[in-house]
Amino acid sequence: MRNLVRYIMMLTILGATTTVVRAQDQAVYNHYIANQGVLNPAYNGSRDVISGILLFRSQWTGFEGAPYTGAFNMHGPITSIKNLRNAGVGVVLTEDKIGFTNQLEFFLAGTYKLKLNNSNILSLGLQVGFKNIVYDGNKAVLVDYGDPVFDGRVSKFGFNFGFGGYLYTSKYFAGLSIPRFFVNKYNTDKQEIKNTVSLKDCHIYAYGGYVFDIDDIKFKPTALMRVVPGAPLTFDVSCEVMPVKNLWVGVSYRTVTDIVLLAEYQINKRLSVRYSFDYPINDIRRYTIAGSHEVGIQFDFQTKRTPGMRSIRYF
Repeated sequence: MRNLVRYIMMLTILGATTTVVRAQDQAVYNHYIANQGVLNPAYNGSRDVISGILLFRSQWTGFEGAPYTGAFNMHGPITSIKNLRNAGVGVVLTEDKIGFTNQLEFFLAGTYKLKLNNSNILSLGLQVGFKNIVYDGNKAVLVDYGDPVFDGRVSKFGFNFGFGGYLYTSKYFAGLSIPRFFVNKYNTDKQEIKNTVSLKDCHIYAYGGYVFDIDDIKFKPTALMRVVPGAPLTFDVSCEVMPVKNLWVGVSYRTVTDIVLLAEYQINKRLSVRYSFDYPINDIRRYTIAGSHEVGIQFDFQTKRTPGMRSIRYF
């Protein structure tokens, strides 16, 4: 199984290097490994503690109307009900703001874990929720004054759901998910959100990682692919290293757009903080003053000890 996972990850990285980039309409995160519950509902409840992460991302600092993203994910296993001890639950809340458009999403996730052998666990997950799209036309800069498309403020709701799978041990992990199956499109003529199934707009996430021990230093290479049928493939390839206890540092490459510096410090067993800085390598660097910044805080707590595999803080 271990060799198979390594082989799949190698093919993933090699296959992705021949592609070009296309803009994505779902939020991008540098700390996607810590933020897996937002990308993959199957991750929720995979740890043996109640875990949460709060993350903020400011993109293209100095660029007027640039995207701003916030995400919150809290999840844990179900331990109080005997027949559901292989199940987990989670909640996901995200906000993505760009220009005069604001999108707020809320999801509830449920998972079930299957123990394949002594070390491999497969988690299957499903999430359901809604999206609130707000267009504030009063903030738009218009060429033609009085354009009815940008007249006033409109707020509409749409339904969505997603699903995924997550395979993991204490050393490696791999995930595959479609976190949003519907495309929530706003119809300006009817002033309503329409839930449509569009394969060409469906975002599929495939990712994985492995933790290596070389002497007293830990290495954690990871890769994430974003697949949209009919569109070019985009990917992130990262490598982090723990040179001293509780401190991770690393670098990431995002397809022809950014080089990312990563840092994580584990304050104690329950609390860790993260920071990353994106340096654009495409033409957007001409207009942004200080790249993009992402900060996050993760917290774990446990009401009582439960039997089973102890969660490792590496992913």
